[in-house]
Amino acid sequence: MALTKKKKIIIVAVTVLAVLIAAIVLTTVYFCTQNDAPDFVEIPVVTLPDEYKSTISDTGAYLGHPDFVLADDGSLYCAYPAGHGKGDIIMQKSTDLGDSWTDISATLPDSWEKSQETPTLYNLHFTDGSSKLLLVSGCPSWAEDDEYYANGFNCSVSSDDGKTWTEFENFYGIEWTNAQPAKTADVDENDPYSPNYDENGNVLPYDVIVSMSSLTQLKENGEYVDKWMGTFHDYDFYNYTSILTFDEDGNPHWSQPKKFLHRQRDIESKANICEIEIARAAAPDDDKLILIGRGNSRVTNSLISVSSDEGETWSEFRELPYALTGDRHKAEYDESTGKLLISFRLVVPGVKRNIFDSSNFTGGYWVAWVGTFDDLLAYAENGNKTDKLGEKLIILGETNDGKADCGYSGTICKDGTFVLSSYGKFRKGVKNPYIMQAKFRLSDVL
Repeated sequence: MALTKKKKIIIVAVTVLAVLIAAIVLTTVYFCTQNDAPDFVEIPVVTLPDEYKSTISDTGAYLGHPDFVLADDGSLYCAYPAGHGKGDIIMQKSTDLGDSWTDISATLPDSWEKSQETPTLYNLHFTDGSSKLLLVSGCPSWAEDDEYYANGFNCSVSSDDGKTWTEFENFYGIEWTNAQPAKTADVDENDPYSPNYDENGNVLPYDVIVSMSSLTQLKENGEYVDKWMGTFHDYDFYNYTSILTFDEDGNPHWSQPKKFLHRQRDIESKANICEIEIARAAAPDDDKLILIGRGNSRVTNSLISVSSDEGETWSEFRELPYALTGDRHKAEYDESTGKLLISFRLVVPGVKRNIFDSSNFTGGYWVAWVGTFDDLLAYAENGNKTDKLGEKLIILGETNDGKADCGYSGTICKDGTFVLSSYGKFRKGVKNPYIMQAKFRLSDVL
């Protein structure tokens, strides 16, 4: 029996009403279940005013993962890849502490093209008063791109405050493996210095991610020496140290990587600890090193540990409060105030952004924690992750899509002025991350 015109109108009206009600219900559920990462932070949260922010580079293409180094002549360098991790290294230079920038990529070594990973930058101060700048870039395999394969890490040095750089020198990659003996029956794979092997017993190159996430000058008998401890991790979330020294001709040498958290492998593998930052405490506690690690499995908060023997052993890991939980921590000390600033990507694990989100965490913020070394040392000894740790958390940038693709940061402090850089979609409407700078004194925001 054919439907009358009136019945058809009724059916359409009911259908539209049902769709409208469903849309209202779903929208209500979406907003009622919305979570925002800063809401979980236990200490006061403030937002850096726009007047302290600027853009270093915005090409419209994806730019990511910058780092900073301040040369002894006052030149500030910012390096980052033209892509997500991999891509040609771009370098900007500033002679006015970040007020203006000049792209100097055309002057860089040819070997810096098609870099496999985010670069890291350091200023090395030797005991004879000289200094060198260092750029390191890991060579991890990328599952979606066979052009990039595990090949250790690359290292470049400048002895003239960044005016010129050496071509990349590769360490613990394929060339190194070709000179290594095959596995024998007496090899102890539990030895933290033992390399990795394939199914045929051949030594594999190190699959290096975020190399060197930290680089710490070491002491012997209470005095600084010309040795630096670098850290990186691999896809199995083993964390390694490698010791940097220089020969009489000024050439760098890195010791064979060591799995330095092997005594705490259970928590290292459970949390997937990575992107470790190591900072030396301020005097009188400068015989202690503080480690903060990302918990990439998102089943724990970020973790903290302390070493009193120059990184040979580490205290039991403790989960940090939300105020210091996230990725790629970078610490910088302000001698003028005695405060410590730690830049990172804020991530709250185990909490969906909303009920429809497939992720098991929420983020979307580049932030800076402000506290003291005393805060961290006391927490590492007796802290509980529900404690209030630190003085303030500063929101430096918020991504326009709520995604946690931001927060890797270059971080320096000179005479009480902090200059930081990060990548992210921090403005409305931008489709790809760009490089943003934050420049301020703590008195500007606290």
